[in-house]
Amino acid sequence: MMKRLLLSLACVAAATALVAAQDSKLVAKGQALTVKNKCSMCHQLAGKGGKFGKPLDGVVDRLDAAAITKILNDPQKELPPQAASVPKMPKVAWEKGDVDAVLAYLKTLKATPAK
Repeated sequence: MMKRLLLSLACVAAATALVAAQDSKLVAKGQALTVKNKCSMCHQLAGKGGKFGKPLDGVVDRLDAAAITKILNDPQKELPPQAASVPKMPKVAWEKGDVDAVLAYLKTLKATPAK
């Protein structure tokens, strides 16, 4: 009985470690995609970047995952029109899994306190 319990606990620990490793890979991929797509030219990311768009720090506190996914997939449709002087968020040709990776990264960005 004790051996089964220990084996079960070991399996749970291994599965948890595997999920954590997968999550960190997904977050790293999402961060790399935000760099590749130059998101920080317009948005604050980890407290640094442009100010044309809303900060992405803490975005998951303002919008749910479904809304963020819609915006990432079709920003021209999902975002309200901006002043002519503000660049429009470009539509990105994401590959399968990219939006999930960016969302995983955005979940790690906490809102930065106002200075």
